[in-house]
Amino acid sequence: MHNAVWLALGMERQDYRVQRPWSATVAHPSQSAVPLDAGTRIVDVFDCPELNRQLLMLGEPGAGKTTMMLELAEDLLQRATADKAEPIPVLLSLSSWKNPKQSIFEWLLSELKGKYGIRQDLGQRWLEKNQLLPLLDGLDEVAPQYQQACAVALNAWLTGELVQRPCGVVICCRREEFEKVVRQSLNLYGAIYLQALTVEQIEDYFAQVGLQDVWQTVQQDEALQKLLTTPLFLSMFGWVQKQGKFSLSDWRSHTTSDLRIEYLLNTYWKAAISRELIIDPVEQQQGIRSKTYDTKPLPQHKAVQRTLVFAAKALKQESQTELLIERMQPSWLPEKQQINSYRLLFILFFTSVFIAPSSFASQVSEWLPILIFTFPLYRYFKTIDYIIPTEKLSISGKYHLFLEGNYWSVVVILKITTWILCGILWFLGKTGEWIIVVLTGVSVNVFISFLIKDMRVQIETQTKANQGIKNSWGNIVFFTLFVLITVLLISFAFQLRISTFTQTNFSIQLFLTLIIYTTGLAVFEGGGKALLQYFSLRLVLAWNGYAPLRYDLLLNYCTERLLLQRVGGRYRFMHKLLQDHFAKMDLE
Repeated sequence: MHNAVWLALGMERQDYRVQRPWSATVAHPSQSAVPLDAGTRIVDVFDCPELNRQLLMLGEPGAGKTTMMLELAEDLLQRATADKAEPIPVLLSLSSWKNPKQSIFEWLLSELKGKYGIRQDLGQRWLEKNQLLPLLDGLDEVAPQYQQACAVALNAWLTGELVQRPCGVVICCRREEFEKVVRQSLNLYGAIYLQALTVEQIEDYFAQVGLQDVWQTVQQDEALQKLLTTPLFLSMFGWVQKQGKFSLSDWRSHTTSDLRIEYLLNTYWKAAISRELIIDPVEQQQGIRSKTYDTKPLPQHKAVQRTLVFAAKALKQESQTELLIERMQPSWLPEKQQINSYRLLFILFFTSVFIAPSSFASQVSEWLPILIFTFPLYRYFKTIDYIIPTEKLSISGKYHLFLEGNYWSVVVILKITTWILCGILWFLGKTGEWIIVVLTGVSVNVFISFLIKDMRVQIETQTKANQGIKNSWGNIVFFTLFVLITVLLISFAFQLRISTFTQTNFSIQLFLTLIIYTTGLAVFEGGGKALLQYFSLRLVLAWNGYAPLRYDLLLNYCTERLLLQRVGGRYRFMHKLLQDHFAKMDLE
């Protein structure tokens, strides 16, 4: 993490923890573990013929499971690069699996699309042809109530349809959660357990980072030495020692293992938030204090802590390990009063945007108030607590295929609709136009709702923070123009049909009214509603100190502080243990 020292982790085979597929016997729990030779690499274990490239990886928190999986991924990637017949390793986190009715294969397709931008049809083809090899981290990070169901779903996938079975797979889980929560043997061919660091490895680490004198102290404290057998804690301890923040007397004042771990994590937080970020003397003289804020004042420590606590609690609530700014929801607000404040703000902003132009509707056209009356207000307020930004618009061939497969059905519907409209005009005369206006408003609502539902997609690969919201502005313009052109073409087609049968021509004013209404509705549906929701939520978050308006700057600042990691527009804590540590804190 901070001191680049590579430690070769010890492993032992614990195949009794899995149930080999199609085996007639179940391994007995008392079967002994088999230590592997020192220096054995994970790829060598993975390649053992009897394991069939299917492996369960267990370890304690911070033992290096994810690091070990990354090492395996690197080796497998090198193979795939050299030999196209070899499958490409794909790293995914099981933490996002939360629907017991969703199969693991379906989940894989959605994750490949969401995390790597692979179309679902392409992902399915690659998986079925054994061109992808899933490396699944974080079975223990699945919501506790779903962990056992997830294990059942994994077994169904591993022994299910032949075409969907993986050509190889690694599943990672903490040992304690696997034993006490999952409590389900996985249909894999083998299992390994990552062993604690040896005394020699710990001593070698201190020698490499220049802390030999600290090692002498550690040797005299059996509890501290035991804690440092975990790679994560050893790395953290070495780093806070470099910062001069660790107090052995304070450490010893904590009597339980959990309290001592909490003290180490607190010390890490204090060291991370207080260290100098700029060490170049020239930049220091220029007043530069961080790469993110440059010469601007840095955020207060309390403000940063409150933001991280809120983020950790929200991620825990959603059973997620990655934070995307544009995917924040009102449900993340911890208090009912704050959710009500968000709703009130949205209603105020929405009514300001909606009612102000509507008050002049009768002056523009006698038809416009009627169209506005058909606006889907009920649906808007029903979905007030769920924000769906228009991150990306996709006009695929689905509409062409729909029309191609249902051509005659569309023709029949248009003809029936035309005859109904003609009948209304013939029977009611001028009054019939009012009914047609109402029907037109309802039809436009349904049509636009159908369009945006099929056109709105999530960004395949987040490259910038808050990218989805930023993209929404341009997508609103594009969607509005697309809708206007489509609606006008359909309107002119109906105009020609109706005028042929009833000699009735709709006025230019009526078409202008339709354009005004369609434009407003398309703006709201194409992303305007989501932007108003998002702005309301961000105001509430900023007011309560959970996330400033420039949230991206604060999160980037936390990556400088070695508290978060950033990949594109996604943020995650340096380790799940650190996330859990902040999630336990109070929002003060």
